[in-house]
Amino acid sequence: MNKKIINQLLLDGKTAASEKIWLKSIKFFYKSIVKNPRKVINRAVIHITPLLKVKQLNQKKRRSQAKEFPYIVKSGNRIPLALKFFLNKTKGKNEIEMHKKLITELIAMANNLGANITNKKNSYEYAFIKKKYFYYRWF
Repeated sequence: MNKKIINQLLLDGKTAASEKIWLKSIKFFYKSIVKNPRKVINRAVIHITPLLKVKQLNQKKRRSQAKEFPYIVKSGNRIPLALKFFLNKTKGKNEIEMHKKLITELIAMANNLGANITNKKNSYEYAFIKKKYFYYRWF
């Protein structure tokens, strides 16, 4: 799991910088949390894993009409997609405070709170709105 997070955290291809950020955040996490941190991280990743996603397809015959189709995400793609959603929120931030923001978001996600959980719920609502196209499964 650590390697996956470090690879998603890469800033301009600098692995050393992303490793430092992750190690700082883990040290800060051990100081602030009394519970088992691995369980908290796993619970946070489980809470943010998406089951549904909306894909946009352009039709070739008609002019620039795009239809959006909800689909179920495969089990092998759920965890990398969750890490991508989680780390895209903090990627553009400053390195000094980034480790603190990572940990605060992890703790919020473990408790089913935070911006990532609301984004997941909003994407589910949008997928249920578009469910009339669900039977098109050629993609």
